[in-house]
Amino acid sequence: MGKMGAILIVICFLIISGCGGESPKPTKVPIPPAAQKAAAPAPVTEPAGPALETKTPEAPPSAAAYSYSPQGKPNPFQPLVVEKKEIPAGAKKTEAASKAEEKSLTPLERLELASLKLVAVVWDIPQPRALVEESGGKGYILSVGTRVGKNRGQVTRIAASGVVVTEKHEVDGKLKPREVPLRLYAE
Repeated sequence: MGKMGAILIVICFLIISGCGGESPKPTKVPIPPAAQKAAAPAPVTEPAGPALETKTPEAPPSAAAYSYSPQGKPNPFQPLVVEKKEIPAGAKKTEAASKAEEKSLTPLERLELASLKLVAVVWDIPQPRALVEESGGKGYILSVGTRVGKNRGQVTRIAASGVVVTEKHEVDGKLKPREVPLRLYAE
């Protein structure tokens, strides 16, 4: 223990002696003496006439001027979700319009109603809900008013036995509603 104590005392002494001491003094930089001003010339008298002096203010050093160009940048004030406009039944769709409409459809509106399987129903609440599953296993939650299927179907009723979807199909050039039930259990 004696050797160990001596080593500790030496280490403490070295640490303390290394940390202390005087702080370095700042170096003085000699300042050159101020230049003596030349004697001011005698004031010159000017003729007594209207003299206009115009002083032009000195322009600040030129900085690179920045100009904002919104070209190719998204508008931050444009809404991300835009409501779809309904096209009258008699109006013909162009190919570009049909592609644009197809892009704006939700995943549920792109699926066939027959490919959906009703998995669960919660009906005894103020806003009933149902869970459907596509063939790939992905699930979607339905509520009354949710659009489903390629034939512009809409969920109209959710009950303990299943979900009723009202689709619009064309008969003799007119759109007529048709109710399609999605049953929880096969009858």
